[in-house]
Amino acid sequence: MELNLHPAFFWPINSTIVRSLKRLANLSGRRAWYRLLWQFAPQRAIEHGARQLLTPPVHGFPDAELRQMEEARLLPLPMVTGRLIGWRWGRRHDPVVVLVHGWGGRGTQLKGFIEPLLARGFSVVTYDAPGHGMTGGPESSLPHFLRGLEAVLDHVGPVHALIGHSMGAAVAAMTMSRRADQVGRGVLIAPPAGLTESTYRIARLLGWDRALTAAVQRRIEYRFGIAWSDFEAERSAGSQELLVIHDRQDREVPLTDGLRHVRAWPRARLFETSGLGHRRLLADSMVIEATIDFVAGARP
Repeated sequence: MELNLHPAFFWPINSTIVRSLKRLANLSGRRAWYRLLWQFAPQRAIEHGARQLLTPPVHGFPDAELRQMEEARLLPLPMVTGRLIGWRWGRRHDPVVVLVHGWGGRGTQLKGFIEPLLARGFSVVTYDAPGHGMTGGPESSLPHFLRGLEAVLDHVGPVHALIGHSMGAAVAAMTMSRRADQVGRGVLIAPPAGLTESTYRIARLLGWDRALTAAVQRRIEYRFGIAWSDFEAERSAGSQELLVIHDRQDREVPLTDGLRHVRAWPRARLFETSGLGHRRLLADSMVIEATIDFVAGARP
């Protein structure tokens, strides 16, 4: 269901408001559709719900990110299920820092960290996770992200540090816990603390009731042979030094998620910001400086 609104109808209301109204209309239609489907064809509702959770949004590459790619060496990364597209900046023999993007993101989304890391003597690797960016693919998930980062470590590891954003930060924490001998330290930027709350946030947005949400969760758990509880922050604690950066006004991943990671890691510290939300953290000069200092071994 899509409501086509002619911009002239809203003049002088700006285009941002028009886009917001369209998104609200589309979301309302999707909620009504799921309610009907769950009532009259519950199996189809579960299948569509699982597909929705496994399908990342697709975004184009801004010109600034494309220019950043031109300065890198292309780095195809083999996986059992295919390959990842990655890039590498800096000298091969310098300590490696891997940048891990979040759901619906791209490796070059963390481009603000690249030049400062190079200036401090590091080599930088980033990549597009399965189902994302130039790697592509029909679907993605947290297990896809995990296998992707493990493939990167198999190819370029051991690495000096991981810097992850959003779901990429949660995956970085799990990987550090599982492969402690291959990762020296980590920076988690706006990390979710588990799949359960993240799933319920999406479910509430789509108007799913608890029964549909639970059924979709069971379908995905059965397919991948995992349990949602396997991915809670408390299950991913490691011994390395960890910096968690989180904003008080993050509306996508609340600060309480970042605090759970801090409490779970014996050598973690928190860098709390205000007014940057979930994504502006990646371009903030203070966040970038604190991250680089921490990666280089200084106290931010």
